[in-house]
Amino acid sequence: MSDQLLWINHAGFELRTQGLRLVCDPWLEGQVFNDGWSLISPTTYAYSDFEGVDFIWFSHEHPDHFNPQNLRKVPESARRGITALFQRTKDQRVVQFCKKLGFKVREIADWDRIALKPGVYLTCKTVGMDSFSFIETEERTYLNLNDCVPDDQARFYTGVCRRLGQKVDVLLTQFSYAGWVGNPGDLKSMRRAAAEKCHSINLQMTAFRPKFLVPFASHVWFCRKDNFHLNDGINTIADIFRAYDGPDHNCVVLYPGDVWNVGHPFRSLRSVERYMADLGSHTSPLDLGTGPVALARLQELSAAQQGKIRADNCLWALRPLVWAGLMNPVNIYVRDLELGIKYSCLGGILDQGLDRISCHIEMTSDNLAEVFKFGYASDTLMINGMFRELVPGGRFVFMRNFMVERYNDHGEHVPYLLLKPEFLKSHLGKLIKRTV
Repeated sequence: MSDQLLWINHAGFELRTQGLRLVCDPWLEGQVFNDGWSLISPTTYAYSDFEGVDFIWFSHEHPDHFNPQNLRKVPESARRGITALFQRTKDQRVVQFCKKLGFKVREIADWDRIALKPGVYLTCKTVGMDSFSFIETEERTYLNLNDCVPDDQARFYTGVCRRLGQKVDVLLTQFSYAGWVGNPGDLKSMRRAAAEKCHSINLQMTAFRPKFLVPFASHVWFCRKDNFHLNDGINTIADIFRAYDGPDHNCVVLYPGDVWNVGHPFRSLRSVERYMADLGSHTSPLDLGTGPVALARLQELSAAQQGKIRADNCLWALRPLVWAGLMNPVNIYVRDLELGIKYSCLGGILDQGLDRISCHIEMTSDNLAEVFKFGYASDTLMINGMFRELVPGGRFVFMRNFMVERYNDHGEHVPYLLLKPEFLKSHLGKLIKRTV
């Protein structure tokens, strides 16, 4: 019997091969990224369907791939029989969460080729906080790139191809942008970001030459008033199917509940039409009833955040960056409170009552409160896109002020954080531009 792919939703699917059931990145229901994303189409895969699953592989911790609320609903009896597969991390957060829920857990080091059963292997490689997987069965090979977007894509894909040393039969990859790419009305930036996704797919197709392309990890819509405009420039699944279904390879589009006998013909056009009908039904944002957070509460949250930053880091090591002007405060306009605040990662809220014209970035108080409460929430904000950039590059000033906390969230602390290339690139890149 040939391998089967049963489609769950978005980036989630179940691979059935040789009596083994492997689920990847299941997100079944609910909004994610502070309620900024919602699924385009309803999921038919039920929590009871996890009964008999052998493995779940999570590519990374983002909730559209690793969804704690959904995982808690998996029946306890099913959890006991499932082994969760995840990259090795310092913080161990995903691993510990899975263990507490009763899953068995196996951590995977970069390029480790582990046997899921005789004849079925999985190899994992991290890319930043993300990871991709290469699955080998007796029938086919599958490269699941999901959200992996390295800096030098062509070189990276060529290197991966050499390292794997095998042909790729089925390539699964993201097909549209997944975050803020412009303010309302900036359709040019949105279309440029969408075109860049197609460029990435082109590079992947050239490097891996797969027999089948499964576009995925983009079956979502920006569902709130503050980010609804980002739907205007996305690559739709119809766009991708028209561009990549051809004589040299097949583009296979799978709708929730579809089962594909891998390698056999599949009626993708029917799935495309169903997705497009669902997308067309989302004509207005969701009203989830969030209200403003008072300034006094924002000040409390900022003070608590500052206490945690001081406890977790040796902040004296950041002084050279401060003296060089590389960690200047960010001015944030809080739209629903109609005031601007000055914020520094080394002092919290320094001033309030600023004019909008003097601010770098604009958002609502509930989103700012999330950023103060959780180390990962500044990344969430960039992904859900629920802000406005008031000056070009204002989002980068904002992100630099929350970078220490974001790394702390993954077990990296100052002064050792200063050795991270990503941290230095973010701050020193500004200095290089200033001196050119």
